[in-house]
Amino acid sequence: MARLVKKIAVLLPVIVLTFYYLRSHYSSEYSHAGARRLALFALTLFILYAWFFREVWGRRQDNIAQFLLQSSFFVYVFMVLTLTGYFVLFREISTQGSWDRMVRRFEQRDHVNTELFQIFKIYKLSDTQVLGNFVMLLPLGIYLPILYKHLRRFFPVLLVSMLASIMIEFFQLITRFRSADIDDVLLNTVGACVGYIIYRAVKAIVTSSQQSSKLNSTTSS
Repeated sequence: MARLVKKIAVLLPVIVLTFYYLRSHYSSEYSHAGARRLALFALTLFILYAWFFREVWGRRQDNIAQFLLQSSFFVYVFMVLTLTGYFVLFREISTQGSWDRMVRRFEQRDHVNTELFQIFKIYKLSDTQVLGNFVMLLPLGIYLPILYKHLRRFFPVLLVSMLASIMIEFFQLITRFRSADIDDVLLNTVGACVGYIIYRAVKAIVTSSQQSSKLNSTTSS
């Protein structure tokens, strides 16, 4: 029972956040929606929370650090998805002609950019558009190596972050929620790599500090 309570407690912040976010953004939109639209919206939530529960059920919550790490990770994932159109994805693909609209949008380059470095011709490095895309996946570069043992090297983190960014841009291409831009993939991926470098630097400092403490303890004894 105590084990189950711990796992529910880990998910509680993201559950509360989901409730308030959906209440403020989607309650009026779906209040008169048809059964098919509601079913697709429910599928959106089911897929997300099925993954949340799978993740939390397979992990230990032995101390406050593990609790905060896992709980904050789920909140972070939810916030990224809300910013990138995930919650309107199934609604958009269920409408008639959605594929044709997506293809037409791509062909006409309607808020779609497939050329690298165009963003730097429009915005300064200090602009929100650049910094926002850089920062968005930076935490992912820190979370991945901490939470997943097989993602503790640079190239796996690079690959997963790039695929996550491509998936986000694909969401935005389908949903027309925001623009789909290859430069966003670049900035997202670079940000995640910087996050990984921060993780490695902090880990090296902590490891060095622990080794020094052990050495001093051994010398004094």
